[in-house]
Amino acid sequence: MRQFDRDLDPQGPYRLHPGAFFVKMMRRHSAVSAAGIVISLGHLDHMLGNGAMRGSRGGLRVDHAELDGHYLRSEAFVELVRSGYVGTRGATTRHLQSMIEATLNEGRAVVAAIHHSFR
Repeated sequence: MRQFDRDLDPQGPYRLHPGAFFVKMMRRHSAVSAAGIVISLGHLDHMLGNGAMRGSRGGLRVDHAELDGHYLRSEAFVELVRSGYVGTRGATTRHLQSMIEATLNEGRAVVAAIHHSFR
């Protein structure tokens, strides 16, 4: 995701956040339709970099107190996307369009792989 999370059109329409990737976190063993919280990939990376999301045994632990209210509920996130305040701009969307169309129109999952040769 980090390889594709670039704003290719910084002079394009205004966005609160132009990223393509957001993460929805839910309580363990909850239904898929259950309420959760949404943060951007950049926010997740920031929290992981600060060590704020490490549990007592070193695993990933999400705590509302650590997020300090800096998250969106699913409904608010959907409204921001619908209004155009978050999400990719034109050039980035066109770059990702083939993956988006395959997912929406053909009912397929999308997997993006990046290969680096080691020399």
